[in-house]
Amino acid sequence: MQPVAADPAQATDAAAGETGDDIVVTGFRSSLQKALNVKKTEAGAVDAILAEDMADFPDLNLAESIQRLPGVTIERDAGQGRTISVRGLSADFTRVRINGLEAQAAAGGNRSRGFDFSIFASELFNSVTVRKTQSAEIEEGSLGATVDLQTGRPLDFKAGFDAALSTQGSYNDLSKKVLPRIAGLVSWTNDDQTWGGLISLAYSERKPTSESFNTTRWQAGNAAQAYGTNQNFAGCTVCATPAQRTELLNAYYPRIPRYTFGQFSEDRMGITASLQWKPSDRTEVSIDALHSRFNQEFESPNIEAISFSRSTATGVRETIVRDYAIDPEKNVISYGVFDRVDVRSENGFDRNESRFTQVSLNARHQFSDKLRGQLKLGKSKAEALTPVSISYQFDVNNVNGYTYDFRQNDRLPLIRYGFDVTDPSKFTLTEVRASESGAVYDLASASGALAYKFDEVFELKLGGERRGYGFNSFGRQRNRVLTAAEQIVGVGNLGKLASLDGKLAIPNGTDLSYITPDIWKTTEAIGLYQNFPLLPTFNGFREVSETDTGAYAQLDFAQPFGGTTLRGNVGLRYARTETASSGFLNTTYVTVDNKYEDWLPSANLALDATDKLVFRFGVAKVMSRPTLNSLTPGGSLNTSGQTISYGNPLLEPFRAKNVDLAAEWYFAPESLLAVAVFYKKIDSFIASDISFLPYRELGLPDSLLTGTPSSPDQLFQVTRNINGTGGTLKGVEFQYQQPFKFLPAPFDDLGFIGNYTHVASRVNYRTAANPLFNRLTGQSKNLFNATLYYEVKGFSARVSAAYRDGYLVAFPGGNGNTEEGIKGATNIDAAIRYDLTPKFSLTLEGVNLTDTYSDRYADVTDRVSNYRHFGREILFGLRWRY
Repeated sequence: MQPVAADPAQATDAAAGETGDDIVVTGFRSSLQKALNVKKTEAGAVDAILAEDMADFPDLNLAESIQRLPGVTIERDAGQGRTISVRGLSADFTRVRINGLEAQAAAGGNRSRGFDFSIFASELFNSVTVRKTQSAEIEEGSLGATVDLQTGRPLDFKAGFDAALSTQGSYNDLSKKVLPRIAGLVSWTNDDQTWGGLISLAYSERKPTSESFNTTRWQAGNAAQAYGTNQNFAGCTVCATPAQRTELLNAYYPRIPRYTFGQFSEDRMGITASLQWKPSDRTEVSIDALHSRFNQEFESPNIEAISFSRSTATGVRETIVRDYAIDPEKNVISYGVFDRVDVRSENGFDRNESRFTQVSLNARHQFSDKLRGQLKLGKSKAEALTPVSISYQFDVNNVNGYTYDFRQNDRLPLIRYGFDVTDPSKFTLTEVRASESGAVYDLASASGALAYKFDEVFELKLGGERRGYGFNSFGRQRNRVLTAAEQIVGVGNLGKLASLDGKLAIPNGTDLSYITPDIWKTTEAIGLYQNFPLLPTFNGFREVSETDTGAYAQLDFAQPFGGTTLRGNVGLRYARTETASSGFLNTTYVTVDNKYEDWLPSANLALDATDKLVFRFGVAKVMSRPTLNSLTPGGSLNTSGQTISYGNPLLEPFRAKNVDLAAEWYFAPESLLAVAVFYKKIDSFIASDISFLPYRELGLPDSLLTGTPSSPDQLFQVTRNINGTGGTLKGVEFQYQQPFKFLPAPFDDLGFIGNYTHVASRVNYRTAANPLFNRLTGQSKNLFNATLYYEVKGFSARVSAAYRDGYLVAFPGGNGNTEEGIKGATNIDAAIRYDLTPKFSLTLEGVNLTDTYSDRYADVTDRVSNYRHFGREILFGLRWRY
């Protein structure tokens, strides 16, 4: 629940007055000072980002802005921030609230609890607050942080009419297209500022290009087995000795080596509206609405050797090795010439449609000098739909002379296919894949709180809330491997010429042009929607219905003594969770109910040792509910063999105990030097398990066994998710911020913001009986952010760097690889603003100026998995302020 204390704007003003600082700053520096004021006055560990002006957030993307805060990293997709991790914990462990109410935003294939920031334009928001410690009045559900997003309200701005408009052109150096980005805000209040209305709108288009090489992991054969079995090649013409045969069959080879040049087309539109009524300082009512729409289309042609990923008689088992070289450090076949290779040219087209709508009411009233209250009501709906997903496959089988060579560059190999890949007569249409899928998230919440102030020291807060959460997903497909009679030999009327001639440093000699399916010609030629029936994919249909009930009591205090002030809160929260999880077990739709309770104590202390020095201590017991995919009862059931594989609808939540310590020195105006340490003992972590259990302990209906050889008392071999043994996470954050007023002119208008975070974790990915330890997926050991800025009247400029160490994305890895991860990377952004007049400003911004590559690898030996970049983005425009 949102605290019933003063809102951030009021806290900011109060804090500014307490510092005695009467220096007036504007623009970027003003937003920094206000954020420091918010941080200083909070009882818990908080970091904030505030808009520089109306509809003018510091970064183009919300996630990109949040990553500037200590301990925050982001995941990028299509060249923009999408999800965040806080202190090593991924998006599934981070709660996001919009206008004080929990929200879920999803895009594309997202089926998790993680919040997707990419569907929102940053211009729609006034502030972002990241709460890293828990108090009883903040709703449960986060192990990492609670992120508050606040849209603009009319009483945030001056009386009367107010407005702002910005127009920009966005240029990507790979797609070489200039596209629009527009944002505007109009606000009005009466002269007394007792009521008003606001509306804002943001629209943008992007067409980024993705250039990449990927392998879809690596796999190896087994020299203990014969040629032509399992994942072994059929033979080796140059293996003259048993030792050569052994090194070849035990070495890893790329499963699907290919270059991919994908074309994205995106449009994003968002709108906010707010009505605010404040008849006196004792009463305030706000009604807020937010709608956002994000559409993305993506076409991704590629040509590949498909044989290596097929462990079948028509795959790698019939491929002959004519020549090869081994990289002993990576244990891979770094160079090879192969016969009897199946080559595939494929093209895919996806359209993703994402929608988010929220309507909320916030009301607060001061009943007396001692008693005040707050009421919040709201509903939101998010849709992540893929109404169109189509791909076609052109094949040429048993090609001789296929060659790849990683020896000169292990990220960008030479590839030759052994035949003319631009000749459509060589190819045959063999396979059709088409589907539609989606997920819908519904949230409704109601909360209320009362605060009673006993005296100048103590205030008691009581409150509660009830939230309804609904998730349902669906999937249907038209997939078909074509029969010999259905195949089309010679694809001249179905294909088009694709080119790999971009900015990747592809080695000379690589086949850069090839025939690939034309999505729309092929769709029409085969009558996709007439001749290929749409069938349900049973594992795509899942539902989770969740009801969360919470109540809390919290005592706030502020006690002066000995020239210092000790302030903070201590409280207890009760949380009850009831779930109904549904999915298809074989072809039967099954629903399983579950419920659990948590008692969550917390305390936050802040000691104002001086007016510039603050020490903090926080301790809390926290929980985060299981991921949605983990809860499904869907899967497969074999009643004759007594085996079952499914999620686990009876999972308990992630639970942890957190301890935080911090020291903050506000040594000068707009300045901060701070250090924070944190420790999290994660009591339970979801792990995969195979064990023998009586059927009746699984929570599944006995009716599934009716008429079968099995009974509810029999032991089944069960493969499922369980609550594992957990682990630990600890780290330290350093933060430094200061304008360089001590330097001689003109350097005294420079300033710096920087932070560094080190995180270490150790969790068990299996069970206590069969442990497998590593750090958390998504967690970087080291990360830093730095911004150097320059600001004078009429001109401002800044350059920012964000670095994160490499991190795991899967553990253990697939196909025998020890792990899968993404290497460390640094992103550089910059922004310049010049005021032509008091009302008009020119803007110039650069995103990913160094064109940083995302480098995904497989195995601890660093085998390339996906080496990808999206280019630089330059935005230039004009801003107007009324």
